[in-house]
Amino acid sequence: MASLQANLINFIFSKIPASDGDFVKERENNAKMKIKKPKDIEIVERDLNGFPADFITKKGNEKGIIFYIHGGGFTTGSARERRSITQYLVSKYGYDCISINYRLAPENKWPAALDDCVCAYEKVLEEYDSKDLVLMGESAGGSLVLSLGLKIKEKGLDMPKAIVAFSPSTDLYEDLPSHKGNIRTDYMLKDAISRGLHLALFDHDPDESELKDPLLSPYYGDYEGLPPIFLAASDSETLLDDSIILYNKLFNQGHNVKLSVGHDLIHAYPMLPFIPEAKDCLKEVFAFLGSL
Repeated sequence: MASLQANLINFIFSKIPASDGDFVKERENNAKMKIKKPKDIEIVERDLNGFPADFITKKGNEKGIIFYIHGGGFTTGSARERRSITQYLVSKYGYDCISINYRLAPENKWPAALDDCVCAYEKVLEEYDSKDLVLMGESAGGSLVLSLGLKIKEKGLDMPKAIVAFSPSTDLYEDLPSHKGNIRTDYMLKDAISRGLHLALFDHDPDESELKDPLLSPYYGDYEGLPPIFLAASDSETLLDDSIILYNKLFNQGHNVKLSVGHDLIHAYPMLPFIPEAKDCLKEVFAFLGSL
């Protein structure tokens, strides 16, 4: 049974209409959110090879650095909007955090978002040892951290310590059962997956080869040589099966992978650490990281 806080969040999102495609207005509304900063952390906005990023630090943090990529369907979201989770991670778990911004669709078509993440990662490698780096992201950001891991391998860059993906989209080609089966219980995404998550990413109707490109649909990637991976999703969200199929593939290949499935929770729920279930999932994440 979900907590009172989780049920309240579900109720609030159930009353919000599905996106009408006015991404500019959605971004403007999101930018008005007020996010309180804990007293024990510091936030400095920096440039990473031309891309703005939050550098969030706390005195005494020595465990490493989290490279966080925000979600928002590739069309909305920002580092500032994810300060609820990034500040919490820095305050509670001994890691500092770099939370990046990347170019958004539909103004910037695929693979602009991934290209930006690669460019920023290369800059981060100039300042940090990759063994101290953890890639983490939610929703589209969860997809991007997986794609980034595959791109790092392709380019021969130093691998991070681990990859953590909350509610990623991993297969834009197949119509997975949860994409339609969980529409009524996914109060955030609603029918966005069935309407086509990829529509804003291309200026044409993408063909099978484009939708099965591992950099867009990470399920189809070759994960040999990639670091351990932690996946999390809710059993009531439309992207549930995206995490399940990737977990099963990696587990059967002997990859070090863990899957955490929450019950009756909103899409990408770990990004809301005021929900008890989010706190529990993040404890699992850092126990996993601590075991590496």
